[in-house]
Amino acid sequence: MHPAILLAITLSAAPPGVDAGRRLFNDPGLGKNGIACAACHATVKDEAKDGDGLLRAGHSLFGVARRPFWRGDRERRLHRSLADATDVCVQIFQGGEPLEGADRTNLARYLSTLGRAKKRSPALVLQPALEADLDYDRPQYQGGDASRGRALFYQACHACHPHGGVGLGPAVAGLGVAEVAQAVREGNGLIRGSRKAGAWMPAYGQTRLSDDQVADLAAFVASLPKK
Repeated sequence: MHPAILLAITLSAAPPGVDAGRRLFNDPGLGKNGIACAACHATVKDEAKDGDGLLRAGHSLFGVARRPFWRGDRERRLHRSLADATDVCVQIFQGGEPLEGADRTNLARYLSTLGRAKKRSPALVLQPALEADLDYDRPQYQGGDASRGRALFYQACHACHPHGGVGLGPAVAGLGVAEVAQAVREGNGLIRGSRKAGAWMPAYGQTRLSDDQVADLAAFVASLPKK
């Protein structure tokens, strides 16, 4: 069957609310800070092969409905459903209120369709990735390559810190290497239990950026003139 015909059949067979949920997923107005779900999460299985070239902090949501748990809640005590788990992102990283009614249902329905057709494909289970270090001046973050860091910056950081300046996030140009490493690894400080008011940045754990990549990124940001 022609791919276009197959796609049309698939879309026409989508459960009610899926299209509305897809729009919510890509809507920067879902929260209060202009950050859409799609800014932190891809929806494809292989980001390196099928992604859009961006390097997001969050893992892809391909197959998310089949994961045994969400956000490290292995016993599902905090997040008993996919809708419960999405509320965490909406509140903490998008500055919004918990979704209600049709919005809550439709977003969960859309996420449940991601990877659904490929039943043999294993779900992508999040690995522990958050790191709160006591010393970001350690050698592992020093001596990075600014040229490699530049490429990483435009993949991972430019959307919120355009050219190192103010955007959805604050200006970062000229920050020290240790400051950049801490910001990347800890994000808004939530993992230390001391989140700053109005801070939305997610943390990039080891499964998203290696120590060498963080060092390269920090070297590039530190090389930028302060704005």
